[in-house]
Amino acid sequence: MKNQPLTKYAFLIPGSFLLAFTGLRYAFFAAAWIPMIFFIYYFRKENRWYEYIVIIVLLYIPKFFTIHNAWHMSIFLELFATLFAIIPIIIALLVDKYFHKKTNSPVSTLVFPAAYVLFDFLIGLAPFGTFSSIAITQFAFKPLIQLATITGFEGISFMVMWFSTTIATLRESDFDVKEEKKSVTIFAAVFCGILLAGGIYYALSMPESETVKVAGITVAHETDYWNIIDMETPKEEARKYSEEIHRLNDNLFAKSEKAARFGAKIIFWSEANSVIYEEEREDFLKKARDFAKRNRVYFAPAFLVLKYGTFSAENKIIMINPEGEIEYEYEKTISWYPTDSDGIIKTVDTPYGRIASVICFDADFPRFVRQAARKKTDILINPKFDTRLISPGHTYSGLFRAIEGGFSMVSQVNKGASIAVDYRGNTLAYQDFFTTKDRTMVADFPTRGRKTLYTVFGDWFIYVNALFLILLAIRRVTRRIK
Repeated sequence: MKNQPLTKYAFLIPGSFLLAFTGLRYAFFAAAWIPMIFFIYYFRKENRWYEYIVIIVLLYIPKFFTIHNAWHMSIFLELFATLFAIIPIIIALLVDKYFHKKTNSPVSTLVFPAAYVLFDFLIGLAPFGTFSSIAITQFAFKPLIQLATITGFEGISFMVMWFSTTIATLRESDFDVKEEKKSVTIFAAVFCGILLAGGIYYALSMPESETVKVAGITVAHETDYWNIIDMETPKEEARKYSEEIHRLNDNLFAKSEKAARFGAKIIFWSEANSVIYEEEREDFLKKARDFAKRNRVYFAPAFLVLKYGTFSAENKIIMINPEGEIEYEYEKTISWYPTDSDGIIKTVDTPYGRIASVICFDADFPRFVRQAARKKTDILINPKFDTRLISPGHTYSGLFRAIEGGFSMVSQVNKGASIAVDYRGNTLAYQDFFTTKDRTMVADFPTRGRKTLYTVFGDWFIYVNALFLILLAIRRVTRRIK
């Protein structure tokens, strides 16, 4: 059947439009299941190079607008980041087209999702992390996301893409279900089985341990202090803001005092919320230690040290016990700015379980955060600093680590969505920076986590997909030789 251009673009353009709702700002879970059906179907049909270019452009444009102005990047870096984000889709489309007519239908429906998750995983190892993965749109789909406890969150991407390629294959047969009965039946059986098992697992794994009140605190900055660091932190420029910085820090301690009176036993601040001049660092630490001791709380202030004459800044969080002793000091590991982090996630044992910390972008790297799960963390605190255009998707992206790792997690976000979840992904508290005046979020957390298969076996699902594609390639080469 020959495609008519108008009919083709009547589906591709709306599909492209829907892709704009699978980014960080509009992470709409239903939108993720539809667009790739059209792109897979028409990519398989085309044989002219310029038609491929049109399809790639229709992929590129919506993804660009989910990235544009989201971070403080140059337009050239945004263009590069967009290309980076759609590479897994482009490669998956090419691999799917190559194998589609060379394998039987049930197997061919697995090619696109296998290629996508493999290259999405590889892209996730690069400095951009997992922010562009289709899986982040599914955080509200609780039965499905339980799959992450076994496969990691790439298993969720696989199911979304498997659905798309199954429907695209069915479309090729003019929706002749009898012709594609085996493909449809296998997908439907697996998908329904996952939802049933995930729903039962979600219901039966409700936390039964005691709970502890955790408070995340954010105070809005009057000035963009990152700009001072971008100027190489000249002392005369930094000291201009002395009065407002001291007012900021006083406000943070006052809100922390209020949270302690409310019953919070663990209190922390959003990323770089406190700003400290390097010569005042020791005075700040003494004040923080006195606060923890006086209020008998585990206190984890996150702060930014302005170090004069350098692009480097200490972006850290410290954990202080109720005796006023520093249990650990952690510096952001995966950062746009120079960092002296040793890359080790520290933990502390408390009466409320084992607690660990990562900062903002660190949570976008599953392999990195998995060390917290392997250390049997019960509660992971994640101070963040975002922008309106990447909220709430960037928070969702990091919170998948809670399901993968079997711990409860709280992301307290300056200029974003603050969310607390248990190890099932069940939301314990939600707060939008842009609609909330008093940005203190308090939630009751289970004090015990759980062990997950993903923690034990790691990226086994990625290796299975890679092996599947390699075996298909070997089979194809062998047949050509014969």
